Amino acid sequence: MSTKLLSRRWNIAPRTLERWRAEGRGPRFVRIGRHVRYRQTDIEAFEARHIETTGPALTPTIVD
Repeated sequence: MSTKLLSRRWNIAPRTLERWRAEGRGPRFVRIGRHVRYRQTDIEAFEARHIETTGPALTPTIVD
C-alpha cells in the first residue's frame, strides 16, 4: 500500500508517515527504488499493537 493510501486509511497526513519512517516509529515498510510501500500484514500488526480500549461499559443506574 502506498503512503498516500495508508494516510487516507488512518486519516493522517502523508507527511506524518514520512516523519514516522525517519524516526523509526511507524509500521514496517519496503522501499523499491524511490517508492515506499507498506505490506498489509505490517499495517495490521501495527494497528493491533496500537489498539486503545476503554474500560468496561457502564450500566446506567436509576436513582430515585
